[in-house]
Amino acid sequence: MKKGLNGFQLKIIACIAMVIDHVGAVFYPHMEIFRIIGRLAFPIFAFFIAEGFFHTRSVKKYLARLGACAVVFQIPDWFSRIYSAVFNVPGFGVNYKFNIFATLFFGLLAILLYDRFKAKSVWLSWALAAAVAVTAEITGADYGAYGVLYITVFYLTRENVNKMISGVLTLHVVFTVYDFAIRLSHARAVFFYNPLQLYSLLAVPLIALYNRERGYKLKYFFYVFYPLHLIIIYVIYWLVQLK
Repeated sequence: MKKGLNGFQLKIIACIAMVIDHVGAVFYPHMEIFRIIGRLAFPIFAFFIAEGFFHTRSVKKYLARLGACAVVFQIPDWFSRIYSAVFNVPGFGVNYKFNIFATLFFGLLAILLYDRFKAKSVWLSWALAAAVAVTAEITGADYGAYGVLYITVFYLTRENVNKMISGVLTLHVVFTVYDFAIRLSHARAVFFYNPLQLYSLLAVPLIALYNRERGYKLKYFFYVFYPLHLIIIYVIYWLVQLK
């Protein structure tokens, strides 16, 4: 076994971080440490979408699988919204229209289009990837354009840690400036805010430890884990509210 972390171990770390993030969002919304730890999850999953693009036997089937999961796994979020409306209570921290699998779908689609058209025209390939990112933003997918471009960065910087770090830093600088400009234009005054997503940079050192080994082959476990852990959290929250 090579030194470092294999794919299975990294995904387990991402799952643990995701659970901590969602537990914090539901039960401890004012304790930021839960959300900070949770920032480790998305970059790891984004990284493996880019890796999957290079290793899957059929990108089209991979894309279809992510799309199907995006639709089916939206049910827990719909449950959250319905529960909130019926019982007139706050939701479960869900503040997006489509779940993370929609973002992963858009991210894979973006790098697929970029890869297919880059030989013909770099400008066209970038335009298509950007169009997909904008679509993710407009439709309300979790993380929006930022999430799609995160996946694109991992695709472009594969197997080069220095370029990966530079790419991720550049992405965050661009979105920090964008966020700052939006806030300034709306409030017409500069004010400080908490750039929570910047903590996702802490995932890069973990990704850099990836040893290119797959580890245990539990592919579908990681698909099912997402809705399953949300349902469990929702049920626990519901039971607590009944007391």
